Amino acid sequence: MRELAIQGIPVFVADGPPPLSAGLVFGVGRRDEDFVRGGITHLVEHLAMRAVGRTTVEGNASVDLTATEFTASGPPDRVAAFLRAVCLALADLPTEQLAVEADVLRAEGGTVAPPPVAVLLGELYGTAGAGLASAREPALRSLDAAAVREWARSHFVRGNAALWLSGPVPEGLELPLAEGHAPERAPQHRRALATPAWGPMPLEAHVALGAELPSHPALSATIGILRTRLEDELRHRRGLAYSVDAGKLGIDHGTRVLVVTSDVRPGSEAMAAQVLWREVHRLADQGPTAAEVEQERAELEAYLDDPRSDVDEACALAHAAVTGVPASGAEELRSDAASLSVQSVRELASALRDAAVLLVPGESELPWADLQRLPDWSPGVVPAGRVFARRRLRGVPKDARLVVGEDGASLLLGEDRRITVLWRDAVGLVRQAPGEWALVGREGLSLPLSEDDWRDGAEAVALVRAAVPVELQVVDDDALDDGLLLLRAPAHRVAEAVALGNHGAKLVSNGEWTAVLADGDRPAEAVAGDLSAVVGRGTTGLVLRRTHVDVEYVLLRGGKEVDRHCWGMQPGDPRLLAQATGRPESDTAALLGMHGSPAEVVQHAVVVLGLPPEVPALLDGVEEAEAQEVQGKGIAGGFYASVRGDFTAPEGSGGVLDRWRRLSATRPGWYRAVSALGAVLSAVGLWIALTATDLPGGWRLLTGVLCAVGLLSCLGDVRPPRRPDPDQVPSPRERTPTG
Repeated sequence: MRELAIQGIPVFVADGPPPLSAGLVFGVGRRDEDFVRGGITHLVEHLAMRAVGRTTVEGNASVDLTATEFTASGPPDRVAAFLRAVCLALADLPTEQLAVEADVLRAEGGTVAPPPVAVLLGELYGTAGAGLASAREPALRSLDAAAVREWARSHFVRGNAALWLSGPVPEGLELPLAEGHAPERAPQHRRALATPAWGPMPLEAHVALGAELPSHPALSATIGILRTRLEDELRHRRGLAYSVDAGKLGIDHGTRVLVVTSDVRPGSEAMAAQVLWREVHRLADQGPTAAEVEQERAELEAYLDDPRSDVDEACALAHAAVTGVPASGAEELRSDAASLSVQSVRELASALRDAAVLLVPGESELPWADLQRLPDWSPGVVPAGRVFARRRLRGVPKDARLVVGEDGASLLLGEDRRITVLWRDAVGLVRQAPGEWALVGREGLSLPLSEDDWRDGAEAVALVRAAVPVELQVVDDDALDDGLLLLRAPAHRVAEAVALGNHGAKLVSNGEWTAVLADGDRPAEAVAGDLSAVVGRGTTGLVLRRTHVDVEYVLLRGGKEVDRHCWGMQPGDPRLLAQATGRPESDTAALLGMHGSPAEVVQHAVVVLGLPPEVPALLDGVEEAEAQEVQGKGIAGGFYASVRGDFTAPEGSGGVLDRWRRLSATRPGWYRAVSALGAVLSAVGLWIALTATDLPGGWRLLTGVLCAVGLLSCLGDVRPPRRPDPDQVPSPRERTPTG
């Protein structure tokens, strides 16, 4: 094995058989990300491979816990061309395909470690560093082009790259990577666990054991002997398992995690766990036999004598050069084999037993006193804060409380059942649905937040959102898009409906349709239901949703769904759309049958249905500067504003009711005179109702109430219209038209 450099990049060359194999390795993997940007490294890898396209070599790429690797095998000149294309692609990623690749990763659903190993890493490290192997990537869709390109610029650079080859360096090999140093890696966070311990395994039909240990020459032999014993017992003797796996993972310069996992016949998990823990004890208490040690030494030496091990060595050294996790060369491994002894394996097995975490499906207690139970809940609560009581009939335990304080938030479910996330330990605040969030802490616990679960729940969520940095707040990829709500009603009627509620909104209208950008965190269908109660039960509504590949609408009548359509996927009824929007059925049928990009479909819908021209921009999340902002005033405040004439139709528009409201707002002289006459007549009627003796009591009361209401209403309209505040009257210069 030889080591050299090409353009400042270390290259490790082994003498392997043809065809030539190569791997370009970068020291960035899942452990280098943070929770909310999980998957960004994988996105870079996918985009780079998309840019490279189809080649005539056997090319591939992968992301694991510590590294990203691009591999190729084939003729030397084609391997060289592949590596050069990868480097060029990393410098200019095709981010216009970002949304597609994000969905591909969601479909792939891969992890950087086998599921049982990932769960173990989460128990040891929470949701930071290596522990991210156990966390899902919550918000791939929120990773924009700028963030992905910046990640590539900072991590896929010369100072963070190495190359291994299984044969001579191809002639003219170029690696045109951007200049740059390897980013500084944060220290690995570790959970404060009391070990040895056991806990529930969330995967059925599996058991797993892991322990963090310092690097040691006898690690491989110890784990190998334990694996052999378990395979003999679980598979060959008892028939409980098919595959027993064991290995070691590099975490940082001096730390390794030893892992042992096994599939188990369903229903036999507890027995398999007992066998696993018994064999760990036996190896720690009695040590291995001399024959077992000699077998491990012989297997290692046989592997090193195989010429193919040279390629493995080159690959391992390339990874070590960029990940900070040392790898042993052939000579060092031969030295380890020579020093291997019964005592060294026994000592390491004892350390493994003392640091072990054992995971078993189910909740049954294991019969060993030396295994503690892993904590399911947080050890403490925030010292002080605002306390929110539960809402009844919400499925929340009776005595549950939510506390939001200066230091963090705590969910108290009774006795010692509590979840606490301190602000300094928050790694993400994930919106999972309208009004529903999850506050994720570094220790691996997630605190659920639902506005509907708590009295003043919206205020609780607002306090949490104010405490968590904006860059840690993301929308879950599986959360339903709120969509854009459009009501077929003029803006003044929608504004009145908004004012009567508790939530404000911004309105964009073209007279026929009004787009509603509601404040708060509510689905568009729910907003439509609230507003339609005031605008009109027969009001037509549309909820538009658009992704990078699809456009869909939900057709509403009075806030209730009557139809839906997704272009190219789920057909809707053009007749219902025509009836609801007043358009010819031939036009709506042509609209629903069109083919085109999402942008083209939306633009055509704007034209055919007469929607506001701002709709495409609103779907992109661009709020119009000229949007009308309406505050939610509640029933009392909204009613007062309505009576006051704040929601009148523009001059020359609207029906009889709208014209009457305009008169109520302007109150010309003749209108006030009529109102004065009405007040006099109402007063006379009220006096008659109060003094009449020949009317039945019920009729007298009804007549009196009606006359009293009429009197108050007429007296209000007798007053002159409101005068503008002198401080708000524009100056003559401001009133002068320009242009």
